[in-house]
Amino acid sequence: MRQYNFLTKYSYMAILLNMIEGQIVQKLSRRLKAISDPTRIKILALLSKRPCCVCELAAVLSLSQPTISRHLKQLELEGFVSGKREKTWIIYCLSPERKCCKNLLEIVIQRAMEDREIATLMEKLESISRENITRALFETRAGGEA
Repeated sequence: MRQYNFLTKYSYMAILLNMIEGQIVQKLSRRLKAISDPTRIKILALLSKRPCCVCELAAVLSLSQPTISRHLKQLELEGFVSGKREKTWIIYCLSPERKCCKNLLEIVIQRAMEDREIATLMEKLESISRENITRALFETRAGGEA
């Protein structure tokens, strides 16, 4: 009877360890998927330069704000970026929650910086500011109503 109890306890431990390992693999898989998208790689590279709001990233990447927000949400869910409210904007920055996220970010950003397109996007980022984007948006809307 004791042998049966031992085997039962061992079986439960083995099942539990397999579940934990499976969760680790699932998390790693989700994180790798999050950083495998070309747009997300560009966002991560831009955020390595400086924190940005959605409107700045949208202007640099020539994508819509909802598209940028969706990509940022995925990166945030997987622990690569975080957002902080500042006046009317949410400013996103790199903030890897786990060591594996930090290690993955280092690799991705280092490799991305070798790309000419990323260099061009970095230059474009330097020339814009959220205040100017917001001002231009309001001027466009005000001009359209007159």
